[in-house]
Amino acid sequence: MKRMVIGIAASVALGSAPWALAADDARTEARTCRQIAELTRKYDTGRTLPGDMAVEGQPCLRSEAADCLFGVLENVLAKCRAEGKDSLAPEERALILRLREELDAELESRHGYHTLREEVEAMLAKPDLYDYEYRLGMNGFVRGEGAGSFRLPEFGQAPGHAEGRFLYRVKPYLFWHPVAWLDLHAEGQGYGFSGGSQDYGKISLYQGFAEVLCPLRDGNSLKAGRQELVYGSSFMLGSDSFYKGLVYDAVRLRITPLTPLTVDIFGGWYASPWSDGTEGGLAGGYATWNISDGTGLEFYGFRDSGSTERHDGAHRNSFGLRATAKLGSASIEIEPVWQTGRLFNGDDANESIRAWGGHADIMIDTDLGGIGNHFFAGVAYGSGSRDAALGVSGRKEFLNQATDSSLTGDMNVVGDLSGLDVGDYHASGLQVYTLGWGVDLTGELSLTATGRYFLANYVPDGFSRRIGLETDFTLTYAVSDALSIIAGYDRFFTGRFFSDASGSNGDIHYGYLMFQFDLSHTKPKQARGR
Repeated sequence: MKRMVIGIAASVALGSAPWALAADDARTEARTCRQIAELTRKYDTGRTLPGDMAVEGQPCLRSEAADCLFGVLENVLAKCRAEGKDSLAPEERALILRLREELDAELESRHGYHTLREEVEAMLAKPDLYDYEYRLGMNGFVRGEGAGSFRLPEFGQAPGHAEGRFLYRVKPYLFWHPVAWLDLHAEGQGYGFSGGSQDYGKISLYQGFAEVLCPLRDGNSLKAGRQELVYGSSFMLGSDSFYKGLVYDAVRLRITPLTPLTVDIFGGWYASPWSDGTEGGLAGGYATWNISDGTGLEFYGFRDSGSTERHDGAHRNSFGLRATAKLGSASIEIEPVWQTGRLFNGDDANESIRAWGGHADIMIDTDLGGIGNHFFAGVAYGSGSRDAALGVSGRKEFLNQATDSSLTGDMNVVGDLSGLDVGDYHASGLQVYTLGWGVDLTGELSLTATGRYFLANYVPDGFSRRIGLETDFTLTYAVSDALSIIAGYDRFFTGRFFSDASGSNGDIHYGYLMFQFDLSHTKPKQARGR
């Protein structure tokens, strides 16, 4: 009888063993174990999982995983106390939050967790995109500028002519965030210039939009209204920031299907009066894949029907890839672009566009003698054709008319990569070679010197392809966060194409002194009650 009782008890104990393991010592998934092992190594918690679990990603006991995760939470809290919540990357915040939720029951039984729980939850809470309720202010610039052998309004060569003017751009604005998921943005603009025979001024709405943020998924939003569309390095889509700006009456949908991937889908129309007479529409998409800090891939495509002379069916499609990489102190960027579409030929039909262009750049940051130095070099290319140089057809010319990049220089002697007009003659398609250097003289004062050599791809018969060399010198002094003073002197050493086209080989000069400001009052959001 005694043996029977012992046998029954043993059978019950053995039969209940799986239940006991599930309740007390169940194992985590292999992925969870591997992720916790990586975090313990990164934050040097002093707690490690067994070797086969940490190295091979084998399932580990939930109790062991919770012990290691608790150490991670303690060290992450210390980091956030010292450096702020923003020091924790969004991807890592999401990972730690998921692991904490998965092991919540086991963490509750750990000594000391209850005293940290409220702080942990605050650290892992989804942060507001905006840390203020509203911001009211005014930004912009005022600039005095002068030019020699150059007409500023038209940005054209004028041998022997000199002129100066005072130019201003003032933008009063109100950014309001009544709730965490809504951004209301109103921004007016006054822009104009005066001096000599020049007198122009315009006041109108610059930006005015509402952006709704998706409360269920980070990174998703819908923006509607008058807005800038600026992407990448502004090589294809920029905002003409040195002058009057460029905006569209548009809708932009942003979705984040995966954590490192963001996709924008947009469509709208060029907005007057800031389009400088350009009419038409812009629609397309832009995808960004962030691989790491400074390294990523961007893919885009858009249809642009904007032109100062509208014709039915005329449009230009641009398809591009932008790749950036951070290699130590060096940053590399490559951006090829292909273009198709239809171009009005001035007769009775539209021609097919077949063009391409792009750029490649490298920048190296280094300290020399304790002073920050920046070296950069690059090449840009825009296709052209002999027909375009002869005024027959420009269908093979690459055009980046909405560019706000400095690749074609600071003077606007060359506006984009499609080519250059001097008098009655046209150079089609450009090659641009850039070499530059910048130095941080002090924490507030910096100097930049840049040289850009321009070479045409096609010119009229008997003309030189040498466009010239532009040199730009810029001195910037940051008086405060709200005010900077910028002084610049640029000189364009004209090449033989200018003398062939205009009969003058005189160089072009441009100088300016600019005050750039952003004055604002901000009402911070009230701290959440506990």
